Amino acid sequence: MTAAIRAVLVDDVELARQKLARALGAHADVEIVGEAANGEDMVTVIATLSPELVFLDIALPEQDGFSALSDVPPARRPLVIFLTAYAHYALDAFRIDAVDYLLKPVAPELLARALERVRRRLRTPRPEPEVAAVPVAAFPERLTVRTDSGLRVLAVDAIRWVEALRNYLAFHCAGETVIVRQTLQGVLGQLDPSRFARVHRSAIVNLSAVRELRAASSGNQRLLLQDGTALAISRTHREALLRLLAR
Repeated sequence: MTAAIRAVLVDDVELARQKLARALGAHADVEIVGEAANGEDMVTVIATLSPELVFLDIALPEQDGFSALSDVPPARRPLVIFLTAYAHYALDAFRIDAVDYLLKPVAPELLARALERVRRRLRTPRPEPEVAAVPVAAFPERLTVRTDSGLRVLAVDAIRWVEALRNYLAFHCAGETVIVRQTLQGVLGQLDPSRFARVHRSAIVNLSAVRELRAASSGNQRLLLQDGTALAISRTHREALLRLLAR
C-alpha cells in the first residue's frame, strides 16, 4: 500500500481551507495533517509535523507566503503548491521550485494534475544540496529596483536595513526610504550573506549598521542600529546573527 502524502493547508481564510480539504477528499493518498492561518504558524506546523507537501496561499497576514517559506530551513522544506487569487507571482513561485501554482477557485482537474506532479517528485529522491563558495563578484554593489515613479539604482553600501510591508519592501537607506514591490526572499539572493543578515521574518539588516544588542523586557534581544532604529530579533535567526556579528 502506498504511503499517504502528508499535507498542510496554509490560508488565512478558514472557508478556503475547508473548500480545499473537501477537494482533496477525492484523493485517497493525501492526508491533511495540519493547518495554519499565517506564516509564523506554518513554520511551527512544518517543524512539528514534517509534512511532504504544503498548499500555500501568498497573501497571508503580516508576511507573504514567500517570506514565510524562507523561514523554513531548506532541508526541512516540503514540496509546495501555491494557491492564490493573483497570477502575477507565478514567476517568483517557480524560481523557488514550486511544484505548481494554482489560481483560486481551483479546478478539480488542475488539482489532480498538480498532485500527480507531487507523486512523481516524491518517487524521485531529492539530491543532497551542494555547498559551494559563492564568488564575491556574484553579489552586486548596486541594486536596480522598480518604484511607482520608475527604476531606482540603490548603492548596496547605503542600505541600512530592509523591511517587509505585506507585498512591498522598504529599503531604509542613508537619508531616504525607498518603497518597492518585491519579496524579501528575492532581495536576500542579491545581497552578500557575509554583509547582510535576516534578523526577523520581516527584516534584513546591514551588519555594518549595527551598533549594539540590547536585552528586551520580554527576555529576548533587540538590535540597535547606528541611527537609533531598534529591531526585534527572532529566535529563528538569532544564532546565525550572533555568529556573523562575532566575526
